[in-house]
Amino acid sequence: MWSTNLNTSINSDGGFLSNTRKDGQGGNVQRVQTLIPVTIKLLHSISPIEDPTFWGIKARMFTFVGLIRNVEETATKISYDIEDDTGTITALKWLEANKQETDRVAEVNTYVRIVGMLREQNDKRHILILRLLPLQNLNELTNHILEVIYASLKAEAKLNKNRKLKKNSTNEVSNEDDLHYGMSSQQSLVYKIIYAQNDTECGIERSEIKKKVPKSILSDVDNIIEFLVSEGHIYTTSTDDHFKTT
Repeated sequence: MWSTNLNTSINSDGGFLSNTRKDGQGGNVQRVQTLIPVTIKLLHSISPIEDPTFWGIKARMFTFVGLIRNVEETATKISYDIEDDTGTITALKWLEANKQETDRVAEVNTYVRIVGMLREQNDKRHILILRLLPLQNLNELTNHILEVIYASLKAEAKLNKNRKLKKNSTNEVSNEDDLHYGMSSQQSLVYKIIYAQNDTECGIERSEIKKKVPKSILSDVDNIIEFLVSEGHIYTTSTDDHFKTT
């Protein structure tokens, strides 16, 4: 996923509109779009169509790669039936009457990359084409598949992280007593020290825990850690001396 300043001011009736909007003080506000690589199957499953979201991220523009299976041209638009390994969708390109276009129709059975916006009419989804580019070689197809996988994993990880942060915040406020149920004050202290480092890659190392505890319980740290591991409150990560909470 990435931001783009691509002009997205085509409306579904053809022609162009201004790609800025007026704010309350009469100024212009430029909209920065998020361009998301997808498969055709994802285009059919994204919802809601009026305000599409992808793993919790709002998006108006999508890019996908597919094979042209059919082309229909009229005086005002060109309609492409695009297919990939996951499905088929129609993509529409509105023609500008005041612009002379050459070689504007891509050929059947050629691969193209399309950038566009998702629309729906008569319960049938289609793509409003902003840009259509023939693939130069099939490496671009492989690259697009990798982009889709990367974007999906990145977005899913971000969504899960936000959910975890929200859940942890709720637990800290309303369930702190339940979180440390059955622990002594010393065990709870060590648990909190480990918990505070959960966002790091490997958690916290045993020697760092010992640096953070009061001297009065320093000699008991190893036993406390062993207790927390055995009770399932913490676990080891990269080594037997690095810990995170469950």
